[in-house]
Amino acid sequence: MYDRVLRSELTQSILSEGHFETSKVYHGKNAHVDSDIRVSESAILEQDEVTRQIRRRARQFRGWHGNKTVAIQPLKVQRYSVNGYYSVHYDWDGYVTEGNRVATFMIYLVDSCTGGGTNFPRLRRPVDSRWCSIIECEDDEYPGLTFKPIAGSAVFWENMHSNGSFHRGVRHASLPVKSGEKVGLNIWLWDHAWRPPLVE
Repeated sequence: MYDRVLRSELTQSILSEGHFETSKVYHGKNAHVDSDIRVSESAILEQDEVTRQIRRRARQFRGWHGNKTVAIQPLKVQRYSVNGYYSVHYDWDGYVTEGNRVATFMIYLVDSCTGGGTNFPRLRRPVDSRWCSIIECEDDEYPGLTFKPIAGSAVFWENMHSNGSFHRGVRHASLPVKSGEKVGLNIWLWDHAWRPPLVE
């Protein structure tokens, strides 16, 4: 969890740009609405100085500034209202053989909600109580590790191991929003040079 990734004025600029549509579920190149898997609204942001600044910071954080094989997919805002959720999934695409999402930033923009955490059911929750300001320590309803949606903060994870194999531990879900609204910004780093390893 990285605290205060975006200044409030950047957040307001992002939110004012969004033209939201019902979110879809993707299988390879096929996309469709499926409320059994996902209930939210999404908006792709246009290229402007704000999004260019965010892209630069994401590249610098990952150490990929100047790496021409790595691209950042169009920035996408996700909005979850009451009962909105996204069931467990991976960000990497198991259908492709050239290029893939190798890393993910999830930046929280609006946290006026209860529920709505980002849950990693295969990761172990830390026992140190100092983590409890950013993760759910009292809620045993969901297994694994759940990050609280805290506006301005971000969760970052790698989708691949160093040998290029899929990281199964980063299976995650956006838990149901019980009240209010959650809005997040997805930044997906795509490596055109990625190829599936011969042995996983």
